[in-house]
Amino acid sequence: MAKYFVYPLGGQSPAYALASGEIANTAGLPFTANASVTNHIRLTDDSITSAASFQAQWDAVRFDKGGAATNSVTAIAFHCSAADASNGIRFSTSASTDNSETDIRYTLSAVDKGWNVKSDITASGTDRYWYAVAHEGTLSVVTEIIIGVKLDLTNVILGGSEGVNYGNDVMISSGGNEFSNQRHGAKKFWNLKLRHVSSTVKSNLETMREAVDGSHHNFIYYDDNVYNYVSMSDDSLRFKEIAFGVYDTSIKLTEVL
Repeated sequence: MAKYFVYPLGGQSPAYALASGEIANTAGLPFTANASVTNHIRLTDDSITSAASFQAQWDAVRFDKGGAATNSVTAIAFHCSAADASNGIRFSTSASTDNSETDIRYTLSAVDKGWNVKSDITASGTDRYWYAVAHEGTLSVVTEIIIGVKLDLTNVILGGSEGVNYGNDVMISSGGNEFSNQRHGAKKFWNLKLRHVSSTVKSNLETMREAVDGSHHNFIYYDDNVYNYVSMSDDSLRFKEIAFGVYDTSIKLTEVL
């Protein structure tokens, strides 16, 4: 079974690390910062409810991931509110602030509804800047982009429980009548127990915990069937050493709607 996480490297980018703009053509030069992509800050706001709009072919968003950590990127994931069979997206990297086509990492001619994930990215440590380009035409369905890391849940004994919370508050009046108020729709949850965790895996899990700042940033849990957008509780990933260099821990996940 293949279960894994995809989490944003260093959390999601703050607004100042994003730049909306456009490129001249497929050659990728130059990238000009302007307002071509509307609502571009929605792409890293930890929410999949509102989309950015690439209003024309060659509209682009530049992500500044920072020079020191770029070579740690191993996955790209983006969420779409609807499918678009006619317009795609291209991700590329560059050491330059004005060249979006130095190294093409991921190209799609069409996008699917929900999460689109590529989990085998390799990128040079010198490529500080990432570009998302509407290389075919208008694209107005992308709600979130994660440029980050894939963490496989392998070499551990994995167990636990899962279920659904419905957000119902049931109140009983003085006459005994019951009233139910639903605060939100069905939200899945997972209480995962990770046993016999090696020191290497422990370090990888701690890196993820620090990247998302506990419950602060959302990420993806692939459960061997579905990509789930989740948040992690702050009491997750507390480790108990059961033998020298071997640990038990747990992680509590809740679906983000």
